[in-house]
Amino acid sequence: MASEHNADPLVEIENVSKLFDMSQGVVDRLLGKEAQPVRAVQNVNLTINRGDIMGIAGESGCGKTTLGKLLVKLYDPTEGTISFDGRDVTELSREDERVFRQRVQMIFQDPFESLNPRMTVFQSVEEPLKINDIGEGYQDRRERVIQVLNDVGLSPAEAYLNEFPKELSGGERQRVAIARALVVNPDFVVCDEPVSMLDVSIRAGVLNLMKELQDEYGLTYLFISHDLSLIRYMCDRTAIMYLGDIIEQGPTTDVVTNSKHPYTEALFDAVPEIDPGAERHRANVTGEVPDPRNPPTGCRFHPRCAKIIPPDDWTGSQEAFRRAFQFKRRVLIGDIDVEDANETEQRVMVDRLLESGLALELPEEHRLDAETKGQVDVSALDMPRQAENALRSAARDLIEGNIDEVKEQLDREFHTVCEQSHPELRQTGEQQAACHLFESSASNRETVAPDASD
Repeated sequence: MASEHNADPLVEIENVSKLFDMSQGVVDRLLGKEAQPVRAVQNVNLTINRGDIMGIAGESGCGKTTLGKLLVKLYDPTEGTISFDGRDVTELSREDERVFRQRVQMIFQDPFESLNPRMTVFQSVEEPLKINDIGEGYQDRRERVIQVLNDVGLSPAEAYLNEFPKELSGGERQRVAIARALVVNPDFVVCDEPVSMLDVSIRAGVLNLMKELQDEYGLTYLFISHDLSLIRYMCDRTAIMYLGDIIEQGPTTDVVTNSKHPYTEALFDAVPEIDPGAERHRANVTGEVPDPRNPPTGCRFHPRCAKIIPPDDWTGSQEAFRRAFQFKRRVLIGDIDVEDANETEQRVMVDRLLESGLALELPEEHRLDAETKGQVDVSALDMPRQAENALRSAARDLIEGNIDEVKEQLDREFHTVCEQSHPELRQTGEQQAACHLFESSASNRETVAPDASD
């Protein structure tokens, strides 16, 4: 494990972004719309020190695998720079790139797909040696293949040399994939969900093997996984990704036990408890992951966040502001249905609209006492009279179809720095977190997050 005080950077990522589908479609051209690329990775900064095992965790679709492929040059970044051992990998000569591809390898998620079914084990593991012109001939390469197969636990290696992938178990196939990556003696290995396709009973054996191989081969690992228990077991440091952003990073133990970013807290709250008697804390988040083609402004997590920051002059509870802000968002995206109402029914319609619009789909432990069946008692919310009047006025305008007035009222009353400004990674304790809660300018909440249950 690399020491924090004697860190030797091997991989340095600076403001790296990767956008897909940047071309403009026919319909967009006809309608005069600009192309909306998928922002798979956005302005990522990360340093991986020599000898570390760095973990990348997050929900499916957050950009983990794309980042891994950028690091091994399967993709080129749209913006930013990636340096390996002090060299910009986007500006390598042909010879330097050949050396880079020897020193940097990747182990893919699915050993059933990553191995050529028409090649024997020997041919699969020997191929990187031939491509990189390593070895003084067939016999030399054969001895190297046998050595590595034995090292990865396929012993005696001679019994596996002529086997085809279909004749191997899933664990044996993944060991062949590991051998293929290590046979060229790399310095850095990207492991993309390396055990997720394997039976639970053999995962621990493969992970322990990879730890042993790190010491034996002097490796630096990047582990990509949505399995947080794997990240905790394997990694020295961990970075958490959300919608293409790294939102928290630091020593794994600190990230797990003392999470700073609200998304990281929610991510670990979502992990099932093994002990049936343990108290379960479910994630206090709303909604689904937004479309990466059209990510939210400001902090990308703010539409789902339980700790969204009210404006400085807000005198009600944080929970009341969160619900009012969610009402605003639902109005803006057209998620609130309004029935036609005459003047005598309007007051009733306004009450019903607010009762349903201020309710949140949350686990029972995070609901208000006055919240049942998708309805909330508005009078139970600790909300300033001015804010409640603004909601009622906006609801009336919504019923009458005055959408522009609705948006203006809600934007004026329910605004937040979380929506307006993208937070940068800032040091907080042993971690770095990209959250406005840790900025001195954010309502004097320098290091203390508001309690969403208050």
